[in-house]
Amino acid sequence: MPLPRLVDLGELSEGTPLPERVLAPDIMDVAKFIGAAGFAIPIFLDPVAARATGLERPLIPAEYKSAFLLSYLRQLARPDGKIVRLQSGFRRPDYHGNRFTIGGQVTRIEPVEGGREVHLELWIEQATGDRSVRSSAVVLLPGCD
Repeated sequence: MPLPRLVDLGELSEGTPLPERVLAPDIMDVAKFIGAAGFAIPIFLDPVAARATGLERPLIPAEYKSAFLLSYLRQLARPDGKIVRLQSGFRRPDYHGNRFTIGGQVTRIEPVEGGREVHLELWIEQATGDRSVRSSAVVLLPGCD
């Protein structure tokens, strides 16, 4: 089933905040992701292994958070937009069961041949207000010149 569109990017202007999406992945969500991705690193599932490396508890992998951001971008780009670029900086750990919010804003809109590029600042924000991931992205909206 296709994801619903979050907002019409073609109707937004520079500085417009994007809709937020709240997530709280648990250990089973992470285990399914790790199994599908084909890697198993103990600090992502085992509390003892995580503590042995100085972590509070098992982490959510950066790749998992990237998958959330990509899914969010796909929802923003619907129905005809194309994701041109996603770059992320992972600044703080996120742990299983913690609530975090994906959000962002439009930073620039540029006319290009065949449409417009919408430049976005995205982030993952922990319940404490700390941003654990900061990202930039570009979405191409065809036929919007």
